[in-house]
Amino acid sequence: RRQQETTEMGQLQDAGEGLPSLAFPDIREPLARAQKGGALELLELRDCALVLGLLEESGQFVVRHQHDAPALASIAHPLLSVGELRPVKAALDTAIHQDGSMKESATPELRRLTHQAQGLKQQIRDQVNQMLHSRRYEEILQEQYFAQREGRYVIPVKTDMRGRVPGIVHDVSASGATVFIEPRELVELNNSIKVADLEIEREVRRILRELSALVAAQAEIVLAGLDALAELDGIAARASFGRRLKAHPVGLNGEGRVKLLQARHPLLVLSKEQVVANDILLDESIQVLVISGPNTGGKTVTLKIVGLFALMVRAGLHLPCDAESEMAFFSDVYADIGDAQDLARDLSSFSAHMTQMIQLLDETDRQRRGDEQAEPRQWLVLLDEPVTSTDPTEGAALAEALLCRLATLGMKVVATTHYGSLKALAHMVPGFANASVEFDVATLSPTYRLFMGVPGGSSALEIAGRLGMDRALLDEARQKLHKDERVMETMLHDLQATQRKLTDDLARAVEARREAEQAEQRAKAQLAHLEETEREAQKGLKRKLSEQFSRARAEVQATVDAVKGEQKLIKAKAAKQRLFELEAQTKAELAPVGQPIPLEQLGVGDQVEIGGLGMTGTLLEAPQGKKRVRVKVGEGELLATVANLIGLARGRTAPPKPAPSSGPRRFPSG
Repeated sequence: RRQQETTEMGQLQDAGEGLPSLAFPDIREPLARAQKGGALELLELRDCALVLGLLEESGQFVVRHQHDAPALASIAHPLLSVGELRPVKAALDTAIHQDGSMKESATPELRRLTHQAQGLKQQIRDQVNQMLHSRRYEEILQEQYFAQREGRYVIPVKTDMRGRVPGIVHDVSASGATVFIEPRELVELNNSIKVADLEIEREVRRILRELSALVAAQAEIVLAGLDALAELDGIAARASFGRRLKAHPVGLNGEGRVKLLQARHPLLVLSKEQVVANDILLDESIQVLVISGPNTGGKTVTLKIVGLFALMVRAGLHLPCDAESEMAFFSDVYADIGDAQDLARDLSSFSAHMTQMIQLLDETDRQRRGDEQAEPRQWLVLLDEPVTSTDPTEGAALAEALLCRLATLGMKVVATTHYGSLKALAHMVPGFANASVEFDVATLSPTYRLFMGVPGGSSALEIAGRLGMDRALLDEARQKLHKDERVMETMLHDLQATQRKLTDDLARAVEARREAEQAEQRAKAQLAHLEETEREAQKGLKRKLSEQFSRARAEVQATVDAVKGEQKLIKAKAAKQRLFELEAQTKAELAPVGQPIPLEQLGVGDQVEIGGLGMTGTLLEAPQGKKRVRVKVGEGELLATVANLIGLARGRTAPPKPAPSSGPRRFPSG
C-alpha cells in the first residue's frame, strides 16, 4: 500500500500536480486548550486560520485527483470533510489580519469603540500641541515634544521647573535632567482615553472567546485533517526522495525472495555521478549468501544495500534499482556491522560481537517459544565479517556454526568474510551461496562489480602493493604462503576472470537481442504501413475505374437517346454492345486481387498490370518467347515489356470483338 501511495504521488509530481506547500504551524496544543474552554490569543487564532485554509486547499487537491490516485484519496479521506470548516475560516479572516492583529471592523461595537478612542486621542494631541507652543511653557519644557507613559500623555519638563507645572510626575530621564509630567488639564482626557482602551480590550477579549469556541467546535475535524496532512507530507517527501534517487517501485513478496537488478546504494547515488550498479539475487532456495573478495572492494556496501532496501520498502520508499526488481518484506532486520568494542563496558571487539550474536539467538528463541502457533516471521540478518578479532581457525569454525544455526532457524542471512571455510559452504551445505566483489589484477584496483555464485580472493598482497608496500617484502610474504593457499588464490583469480568474461559476453548478447527485437518491431511497423498504403491504393484504383465506368455509361446513354431512324438504331446497338464490354472489363478489374499468374501461363485475353506505370489492360498476344507484346488499355493499345507484366488472377476473358458498324462511329462530346 505504501509503495502505491508513493507511486501515485510521484506521478502527480511528474505531471506538475504536487501538493500545496505543507509548511504550517502546530496548533494541536491551542486546539486542546480551546476544547477545554480556554480563549486563544490573536496569533494562535491567526495560525488556526492558516491551517484551515491549507486543509481546504489540500481537500480540493484530493477531490481533484481521487480517481487517478485512489490510494492517496483513501489516506486523505478526512480532508473531504473540511468543507464544514469554511464558516470558521471566514469568521477568523473577518476578525484578524494576517499579521495577527485584530481588525477594527471585526464587530460594529469594536468599530464604534475604536473610533471613539481615536477621537479622544486626537483631541488630547491637539491640546498638548497648544501647550508645547504656548509662551507659558516656553522656558519650562526641556524640548517641544510629548510622550506617553503607561498609556497616558505627558510632557518633558526641566527638573528645576517642575514646580511650575501642576500635575502628576510619571517618569524621570536617565540623566535626571528631565521629568515627565501629566499636566492637570490633561488628566480628565487621559482618564477618558484609558476607559475607552479598556472597553476596546474587553470587546477584543469577547471576540477572542467567540472565535475560540468556533474553533473548538470543529477541533476533531481539524485534528483529523492535520493527521491526513502529516501523512500526505510524508508521502510527498518519499516521492521527492525517490525522484532524486531515480528510483522505481518494486514487487514485494513474503517468501524471502530478493531480486535486485542494477541496485545502487542510495547515498552513493546522491553523492556521485557514476555509481557501479549490481544484481543481487537470493531466491527461496538460498538462506545464506556469503560475500567474499578484497578489502575496499564493496562487500560491506553490498551488505548495506540489502539492509537499506529492506527498510526502505517497509517505509514505502522506491528503490534505486530497475523496475523489474523484487524485494522480500522482512518483519525484522538485524545488522552487526563495524567495530562494536566498548571500553566503558570492558568489551573487546570479539566480546562485543559475541554479545550481539547471543542476544540475536536469545531473541529468536523467545519469539518461537512465546507464540509457537504464530506464522513464522521473516528475518533478515546482516553480518559484516562475523567472528573476527580472534584466532582465525577457531573464528572460522564458530562463524560456520553460527551461519548454519541461523539458516536452520529460517533466517535470510547475508554475510561478508575472508574465511575460506565459509566460502566452501556453498559447495557442501544446501541453502548456501557465494558471491564476490571483483578485483582487477591488471590495474590492482577494485571494480566494485558483484559476481553471484563465485567466491573471491582477498587480494591482500595486491592491495598492500597498490598502497605502496615494499615489493621485496611482498615477494617474501608470497613465499611464506602455503602452496595450497597460493594455488587457491590463483584459482579464485582465474575463476573471477572467467566469470567476468562470461558476464560481459552475456551483457553483449542481451544488448544484441534487445537491438534485434527493436529492429523486428521497426520492420513490423514498416510492413504494416506498406500494407495499409497498398490497401489505400487499391481503394483509389477501384474508385477511379468506377468513375470511368460511370462516364462511359453516361456517354453511351446520350448516344442512344440521340439515335433516330433505322440506320441510327444499328449504331445504338453497337454502342450498347460497347457498354456491355466496358461493364464486364470494369467488373473484372474491381474483383478482389488474388495470386499473380506466372508469365509462362499467360495467354491472349488475360488481364495484366504493367509494372511501373500502374496501368491495367488485356493481352492481345501470348507473351511466351517475346520481349514485348501488345496490350489493350482502355480504347488504345501499347507495346509493353514482358518482364514488367504482372498477371492478375481474374480469369481469362475473350478478346474483344469488333463492334458491327457501317461506318465510323461518332459519340457526342461531353
